[in-house]
Amino acid sequence: MVDVDIWEECALRTFDGEIGEECTGFPQYVNEVIDFSSQYGSDISISYTAYNITGKPSKYPDYGDFPQAFVMRTYGKWWYDAPSRPEPIMTQNFGIQSQDYIDVSFEQKVYPEQVTLYETYNPGSVVRIWAGDGWGKWKLLWEGEPQLVGHGSRKFSPVINQIDFMTNLLRVEFNHSRLDYYTELDAILLVGSHCNNAAKASNNIQKDLCKIASQIKALNIDVVSDYVDMTTTLYSLTSLAQQYSSMLDDINQEIELSSRTTSGPFDSLPDETVLRILSYLDLVSLCRCTKVNKHFYRLASDAMLHTAINLKPYWHSVNFKTLEYLSPRCKYLQKIDLSWCGNYGQILPVQFTSFIEKCGKQISNLRLDCCKFIDDDCVKQIAVSCRNLRELSIRNCLKISRDGFESLASITTFQRLDFYRTGIEADPLVKLLEQNPGLQHINLGSCVSLSSMDTVAQCLGAHNHELVSVDFWKTYSLTPLGVKALSNCSKLEEVDLGWCLGVSIPGECMIALATGCRKLRKLFLAALRGITDRDLAPFMENCPHLQQVDLLGVRSITPFLCLRFLETMKELQLFDISFCDQIQDEVVQDWRRCFPKVSIKRSSQSDGIPSPFQHY
Repeated sequence: MVDVDIWEECALRTFDGEIGEECTGFPQYVNEVIDFSSQYGSDISISYTAYNITGKPSKYPDYGDFPQAFVMRTYGKWWYDAPSRPEPIMTQNFGIQSQDYIDVSFEQKVYPEQVTLYETYNPGSVVRIWAGDGWGKWKLLWEGEPQLVGHGSRKFSPVINQIDFMTNLLRVEFNHSRLDYYTELDAILLVGSHCNNAAKASNNIQKDLCKIASQIKALNIDVVSDYVDMTTTLYSLTSLAQQYSSMLDDINQEIELSSRTTSGPFDSLPDETVLRILSYLDLVSLCRCTKVNKHFYRLASDAMLHTAINLKPYWHSVNFKTLEYLSPRCKYLQKIDLSWCGNYGQILPVQFTSFIEKCGKQISNLRLDCCKFIDDDCVKQIAVSCRNLRELSIRNCLKISRDGFESLASITTFQRLDFYRTGIEADPLVKLLEQNPGLQHINLGSCVSLSSMDTVAQCLGAHNHELVSVDFWKTYSLTPLGVKALSNCSKLEEVDLGWCLGVSIPGECMIALATGCRKLRKLFLAALRGITDRDLAPFMENCPHLQQVDLLGVRSITPFLCLRFLETMKELQLFDISFCDQIQDEVVQDWRRCFPKVSIKRSSQSDGIPSPFQHY
């Protein structure tokens, strides 16, 4: 007789009863911002910065443009249509692309039950939410496509996955491609408990087991008749089980032998054809192919399939072992994107330098955005090993000192440099620019250590006549003297002088820029409140190819000038006139009807909220 009573008793014994206080979820808001990829604000201010996401919501449920919110640097498609757009690497990587992220921490570690984001302006760009343990382990809580959402504040609280560890670290990823204008976040709420979600689920399972055991017992199916010979029956079952196990072994051996000796229809194809087919696979699929058999291992490991590698989409699982795995395959490596990878101790500087020493000889494009492990030793190794480097992107790499930047002057092949929010200073930068007359793109946005931006601009005007784009966003030491020097770069197609407050009284520099740079397609002059109609008129006369113009916060321009811009600039696509005091909303609505091909931006705030430009 099979004793179901024992089963039922066991189930009852393991059931803990009601959930205690430790399993009750409690709310907490962001305590600290650990990391972020970009911010509209500056490190020497709090307006529009990542810091603003800490604490309880200060603006929600109000909707509008608030300096007290967290805002990132881009929106929509415009930055991807600009001349400065970098070429994508390994485009076959699938999945939802992320353009920005922010890492935030909370006071107490919990098992997450709910995450709520308070979006106060243009919501809909959140695409992923991750939970981390602080040592490089990440679990995905939620993922979804960017959304088209109406104009109103939103509490975004998606259903999240359960994880098996406590956390006080979240990462939120953003895709801005569907945004009509900048998105703004007020706060993030984490609700969780100290009770493992798996334990809660186990309690429910135990309840079900008790119920099932009682039902089975009521059916009396556990009672075995006296005439059944249990010993003989069990012996027969044991023999049958042994035969079944032997049969499975034979089948597995046949499968293994077959997989080693044949690749199916691929056996009849030349290696070159198979390699061409494999070249369309993303990196994960390529790695899986190496496990099929020896034939596929050899082909999927071929160095010609690893000339361009994009690890950014896999930042959550990349560590030093990833570099060790790739090293033998990167004999001909030319382009690699390690952005967002290796943080929280997953890659050490010595491990990165070892990889670059082995694989860096032919690298032409190297992207290391937000890689916190990059330091002077890493940069020096890059300067030694990557002698053919054309692109270096080290956005938000804050551990590089003057010594590291000076080592880059030994490279003379640069065409693109992205130093956004780094600690680069004027002297090493000038040396670097002098050695690279073929430079085409440079981003120096939010580089607060550049105390003499005029010196840099004069160097660009004197030595870098191939320059196509320059980003001086929020570099406050730039003056009209530096802007005038840029007019010597006649091939310039993109200039971002947003929030360069030293240019607020432009003098003759805008006239010089317009007459010297007639190929301009993008011109951003946000918050240069001293700009007048007189300063902008030369661009209509000399720059017929302007497509994107940002005049946000330029107080003195008139509706007459804006209308002339719209009528004259036939290629104009983006026109931002937010916070331009002399232009009324009703006029903007009329322009939108008359010029439907132009995306006219007009930021808004709730009634009674002061303009963020009142102190500038």
